[in-house]
Parts: sequence; structure tokens; C-alpha cells
Amino acid sequence: MRKYLILILMIGLCSLADAAWEPIGPEGGYIRSIVVSATNGNLLYGATYYSSSKIIKSTDAGGTWTQVGSYGNTNYCMAIDPTDDNKLYAGTYYRVYRSTNAGVTWIASNSITSVYIYGLAVHPTNPTTVYGAGRKYVSSGNYDMVFLKSTDSGVNWTSTALASGGYSYGWCLAIDPSNPSNIYVGGCGYTTTYNPKVYKSTDGGSSFNEVYTATTGNYVYAVAVHPTNSNIVYAGTYGNGIHRTINGGTSWTKVHTGNYTYRMATTPDDPDVVFASGYYYVYRSTNAGANWSTVTTGLPSGGYYYGLAINPGDANEVYLGDRSGFYKTTNMGTNWYVSNNGMFLADIIGIGVAPSLPSTMYATFEDVAVYKTTNNGNDWTKLPSFSSCGDMCAFAIHNTDPNTVFTLEGYG
Repeated sequence: MRKYLILILMIGLCSLADAAWEPIGPEGGYIRSIVVSATNGNLLYGATYYSSSKIIKSTDAGGTWTQVGSYGNTNYCMAIDPTDDNKLYAGTYYRVYRSTNAGVTWIASNSITSVYIYGLAVHPTNPTTVYGAGRKYVSSGNYDMVFLKSTDSGVNWTSTALASGGYSYGWCLAIDPSNPSNIYVGGCGYTTTYNPKVYKSTDGGSSFNEVYTATTGNYVYAVAVHPTNSNIVYAGTYGNGIHRTINGGTSWTKVHTGNYTYRMATTPDDPDVVFASGYYYVYRSTNAGANWSTVTTGLPSGGYYYGLAINPGDANEVYLGDRSGFYKTTNMGTNWYVSNNGMFLADIIGIGVAPSLPSTMYATFEDVAVYKTTNNGNDWTKLPSFSSCGDMCAFAIHNTDPNTVFTLEGYG
């Protein structure tokens, strides 16, 4: 009799192991990077901040998403080949990953030594040339702000130190669309404090000159060049607002006080439009950076907007990524709406099921909120924030009342 019971139990366990799993949400995820095709504004790719980084794709301007691949490290930045939508690049620590099949599989470069890559860009007319910016480990407490260059589609790389000593970082770079020989790299040097810096090359990265520095603020986190006017360049700082030059870097003016700028983006469809995204806020200028307005209607409070891209064929369509997923506007930021359909990338660190009503569940979406479903995960509702200290790692639900819930804060 015992043999039969053991056999039945083994069959049951095997059946469970073979059973198919499907995601039920909540939809969303920490979207660190967004890139859009240079010729097809409906084609988007995103990468998550988690390790391994998941790669998602949309062919309907973010209406629906599909996970297409992954690679084995945390994502810091992405770039797309302007002539081939299947070629993608992703930056992380000590590696640039490249894909030639639309993000399905990835190959890591092996020629980068001890560099964290925070910015990538592909030459607009010579796409075998790819540029990067980052920080290179030199010794304990010492990093170089470096510029990276590849002339074979990201297989091999060379690096050039721009600033050295202490915690010198390269955070971003931008290519001048009108004159690709002009390259700007933003970041910081370090003496006893961080000093924001921008370096400029006029010969495709062979040499650089420092064109911006400051003693206030921490570093230049984002840089962008006007699509049709090489003299206009924007620099978004972490701690000292947004700055602009109208003479190719000879002099700079602070044009906005908004701090914590993570990304900046322009579009050839309307060259005077520029967006800046950061912590809590998104800013927009429609006159080449002279004036700015805050455009956050529809966005959640407390967002970290690292992902930013604009449709190159329609300036009204702007795309954002943060810890909770993907947001889109079709009216140049007047209103935003969430669009996470098919995006099952949330980092769920706690879940609880109501004993008296199993269709009711609670789940913690890390760094975002607690979500609730009453229909087995078909629909989820984001609950109001009730903690200012951290995430919920466990739930205890009343035996007979599914609305009475006890939670444990932290990681247990």
C-alpha cells in the first residue's frame, strides 16, 4: 500500500513540475533604458535595471510589450544602430553587450577593462563606430572619467582618460547630429568635492578639450545637442540645474533650476523641443532650452525617470521609463499615461493570499507599492502608500476577513 502511495505522490509532483507557468502581474518593472528606432517611431526597446537585465520590445509605440531576451548584468544605458533596427548595444560594468538580432541574444565585449559604462551612442552615418562614457577603476578610491570608442561595431574598444583622481566619472555623451565629429562627454572630476565637467571633441574622439566646469553641483548626468544647430548644447546636472551653450561650448548659462537630471532628449521632427527627465520631475522646452516648464500630469509621485526617448518622426510622442514601468505622452507632455501591457518584469518581494477568499492576493512591487487583486491576478490595484521607510516583505491576512492585513516591513 505504501508503494502505491509513494508512486502516486511522485506522479503528482512530476505533474506539478511539468505544469506551465504564466505571469499574472502586476504589470511593469524597473525600466532603466529606452531606445527608439531612428526611422520607425513605433519600434521601441527597453532594458531593466535588474541583473540579469531583461530586454523588452514594442512594435506599436509602447502599446504592448514582449520580452525578447536578456543578458547577465545590470543595465546602465542602451543605444540603437540608426541604420539597422536589429543592432543594439547595452552598457553595464566592465562590459558592453551587443545584439544583432533585435535583442534576442547578446554577446559581451572582452576588451574593456575595469570600466563601468554609463553612456553609449552610435555614429549616425558610420554605424560601425560606437562611443561610450564611463568610469575606470584605477586603484582604491581612484577612478578616471573615460571616453570609449569602437570602430568594429562594439567588438573591440579603446579608452581615453579625460579626468583623473578621486571619484572622476563619465556619466553621459552625445554626438552632434549636424557634425558627428563633435562629441560631448559629461561627468565629473574630483578634488575634495565633485566638480561637474563637459569635454568636447571636434575630431571624432581623437582629442578632447574641457569646455565646462563648475564648483557647485555634483556632476553632469545628461547631455544633448540641438538636432540642426551645432552651437546649441544642453547639460543636465545632478544638483545644479540645466545649463546651455549657444556657441558650441565656449560659454554656458544656467537656464533652469531643476536638479537631479538623469536624461535629456531631442527630436529632428521639432529641433527646438528638448526634454529632461530626473527624480520626481520631467521638464520640457519648446524654444531650444531658453525656457522650461514642468510636465508631470499623469505621472506617479516620486518617479525615477532614467528612461527617456522621443519619437524622431513625431515630437508629440515622448516615452519614459521608471521603477514602475513605461509611460507615454501623445501631446508633448501635457498628459502622460501608463502603458505596461505585456510587461511582466516587476520584482515581487512579498506575496500573501487571503485564506477565506483565495482570489484575493496582496503583492509587494519592490520600490513601488503594494498591489491588490480580487480576481486571481486578472486585475491589480495599486494601494495608497502607507509606509515611508521601505517595502513590505511579508503579509499575514485574517482567517475570515480578507481586508484585514498585517505586513512586515523590510527584507525580513
